[in-house]
Amino acid sequence: MKPCDVIIVGAGPAGATLGRDLARRGLSVVILEKEKLPRDKACAGGITRRTAGLLDIDIGTVAERLTHGARMTYRLNGECVKRHRRPFVYTVNRSAFDRMLVQQAQDAGAIVVEKTEVEGIAADGRSAKVVTTGGDFEAKIVAGADGAGGIVARSTGLMRGARLDLALKAEVSVGAGEMARWDSLIGIDLGQLPGGYGWVFPKQERLSVGVGADARFSKRLKPYLEGLLRHVGIDAVGEVQGGLLPMRGKRMPIQRSNVLLVGDAAGLVNPMTREGIYYAISSALLAAPVIAGAFQSDAIDLSAYQRAVDERLMPSLRMGGALRRVFTQSPRFCFSAVKRSDLLWEYVCWAMMGTKPVVES
Repeated sequence: MKPCDVIIVGAGPAGATLGRDLARRGLSVVILEKEKLPRDKACAGGITRRTAGLLDIDIGTVAERLTHGARMTYRLNGECVKRHRRPFVYTVNRSAFDRMLVQQAQDAGAIVVEKTEVEGIAADGRSAKVVTTGGDFEAKIVAGADGAGGIVARSTGLMRGARLDLALKAEVSVGAGEMARWDSLIGIDLGQLPGGYGWVFPKQERLSVGVGADARFSKRLKPYLEGLLRHVGIDAVGEVQGGLLPMRGKRMPIQRSNVLLVGDAAGLVNPMTREGIYYAISSALLAAPVIAGAFQSDAIDLSAYQRAVDERLMPSLRMGGALRRVFTQSPRFCFSAVKRSDLLWEYVCWAMMGTKPVVES
């Protein structure tokens, strides 16, 4: 393939959104994806209202459920239901959601190359060679959208020492009665592991049930998932998917020379909620104008991208980190406080989901 302007490694929400926006700006873009599309991810499949606001589609066309609150438990006990007067979380099938974003990128003119794994990258500030199982590719700029521990970061020395969380997920079918319990609610279980939580996200015909915590507690995650599955009426664990969630540290570089990272590859995951799709799409929208602008000057300079992430996204992630520290120290107290106070619940929604609190006058 002849050299192009930009190579994006990874066709998830960050990579597909970046590819779409760059192609719309007139750049030649190749997106390399190691798997055959569509593929599923170890993700709850929740799209918050602020994430939906970033999309140039009607979220209702891809949403499987619209939820208005949460069924909360503490170590699978003490259940309470907290509702929100606005749409809370849209649930989607990740493979279908990602396929929609990839199709947008292709419609804009980006070339998507599937089943092609990147083995190494050599970048000198003016151009880059990307070595893959399907041959070599060349571009002026490379964007890593290849998730935790991706080859782009490893090849360029970025994101070293990032803290990792681990998530496990199972998609399960349950009876009509159990599905009805989750008709407009997601499930959140707290307190089982330090800083961790479990989730239940209803889809059209099944439940997405998962758990997440610091990777140090990896041996305790599967028993936790089994207990959560029993809580929703499932006795045996079927296929379980796992995924790592990196957390960007303070001032950790996500750009070097003519290479940058977006989404999970850049550690842009909320430490409290583990929400990543909002930050994936947001970081792509921040990267696109910087990359396009680099082609208007003699030297490629992508440093404005990291500054934009630090200014626009990191405050929210730092808030998530602070909430996680508070919750880790006093999980029972935090659960009880939210359970008793509707006002506190509104502020939790604001901090975690991007919805402004609605307070009775």
